[in-house]
Order: sequence, then structure tokens, then C-alpha cells
Amino acid sequence: MSEQPQKPLWQTILLSLVMTALLAGIAWAVWTYANTGVQELAPGTLLRDLRFFIGLLAVFLVLSLLDRIVEFVKAKLGNGH
Repeated sequence: MSEQPQKPLWQTILLSLVMTALLAGIAWAVWTYANTGVQELAPGTLLRDLRFFIGLLAVFLVLSLLDRIVEFVKAKLGNGH
């Protein structure tokens, strides 16, 4: 069996920090957009009262999709199993 070369620790930590910041920024943007959209499109309805859950669902869906994309790219690059 051939072993993959190990990355330096600093490179792994830096990549983790950058990806965490990127995904947190995307989650915040989706949360803000979903809540603002519900407030504008459905004022005075039950949907507006449920905007927390709509924002939560939107963030979950976007992060799930991004996870699938990241795993696909890792598999194509040969770093994933």
C-alpha cells in the first residue's frame, strides 16, 4: 500500500480556519437573507413568526449542499475515500 504524503501541521490548521470562516460567513449570509425575505414577503402571517425555523432550514440546506460539493472535490482530487 502506498501512503499519502503528510501535510505540515500549519497547512492543515490554516486550511481548517479558512474553511470554517468561509462556511460561517455563508451561513450568516443565508440566515440573514432568509429572515429578511420572510419578513418582506409575508408580513403579519404565521410564516413571519416561524422565520427562525425557516432561516435554520435554509442554513441546513445550504451547508449540506456545500458539504456534498467539498466531498466531491476531495474525491476527484484523490484525497478522499
